Amino acid sequence: MTASAAVFGVAATEEGDDADCPGVSPHPAVPRPGRTKLWWIEESLGRGRVVAHTCACQMTSYELVRCGGLYQFRRHALARHDVPPVSWTARWWRREEAYAWWRRLLAGQAR
Repeated sequence: MTASAAVFGVAATEEGDDADCPGVSPHPAVPRPGRTKLWWIEESLGRGRVVAHTCACQMTSYELVRCGGLYQFRRHALARHDVPPVSWTARWWRREEAYAWWRRLLAGQAR
């Protein structure tokens, strides 16, 4: 289990579960009923640095990006007609709130 998986209480895929998964990052849980829908846009609100990410073996992966003292999520998705390949949350958060939203995303409580 990686440090980020341990911090957020989400287990990375165990070795041998999936041959295509490196097992080094957490996997977001299946979206739960009643989850909060995040608003996604096609452009970042600024340049930033990735501070946490989910495993890229899934159809959709996420990154927590820091830009100065603010945070935003970046979503990478396989090309589909209704979802752009890369999108960003339209909202920025301060550190504490961003990590709370990141935990919700990993737990399937936000998408």
